[in-house]
Amino acid sequence: MKKQLLLLLFFFTISFKIFAQENRKFIYATIKDKIGAVSNAHIINLKTNQGTYTNEEGEFRILAKVNDSLQISFVGYKTTFFKVKIKNFGLFKNEIILEKEVLELDEIILKKHDLIGSLGVDAKKTPKDIGKDKSKSALDFSMIDFEKVVSTTVDAIDRSKAPNMQKQTDPTAKFAGVGGGFNSGPDKYAAEKRRVRKEIKYKENFPNMLISQFGEKFFFDELKIPKEKYHHFLAYCNSLNIEGLYKDGKVLEMLKILQQESISYLKIINSPE
Repeated sequence: MKKQLLLLLFFFTISFKIFAQENRKFIYATIKDKIGAVSNAHIINLKTNQGTYTNEEGEFRILAKVNDSLQISFVGYKTTFFKVKIKNFGLFKNEIILEKEVLELDEIILKKHDLIGSLGVDAKKTPKDIGKDKSKSALDFSMIDFEKVVSTTVDAIDRSKAPNMQKQTDPTAKFAGVGGGFNSGPDKYAAEKRRVRKEIKYKENFPNMLISQFGEKFFFDELKIPKEKYHHFLAYCNSLNIEGLYKDGKVLEMLKILQQESISYLKIINSPE
């Protein structure tokens, strides 16, 4: 009888392990650092490519089975890998600790100089930047009165060169000098043009701003975006207004979108045609 019970217990144990390996169940865990819970940390099961995020208490759950590897990442922390074991299942809540990532500054080389520490004397020894002075003087418009209305009369002599059509078609120019000038208010067309140029410049600088703030490791190591596909990936995510979120200071929302969309993006570019 005892042998039968032992044999039955042995088969039950083997069957349970096989079942655990073939069928994934929820694993519950909490992400913390030295201070406390880490919210919005990104967790992905590298076997299934399924991901999730921690809540405000640093808690999460994800489907996994024995020997699955979970990748835990968050901006400013070292990426951690957690191998799932059979003891991690059940009502027991696992705890995973993240470590801060230390950023090292580039090496600075100090060159010998003959400065003595006196501003008046040292300023005379410092070579003058001629190019900077020339560019500064070229952009000095302090002597121009932008409020003054310019009006010219086109005659036979003036027709030898192309007139300034913006001045010639100014509807207020012909009233200059008759009871004072007439001001129609701000130039809406110029204001709109400045706004469009500013928007275009922001869009051009947006990829560089993201790399500068979050680093290449976040995009190319954690999100696994190929370097040559970086701009293409941002364009892929742009329909979700990542530029607007970053501009409005909603950085966490933007990071969530980048992390979520990176999964589907990688599936698309890596899928066989």
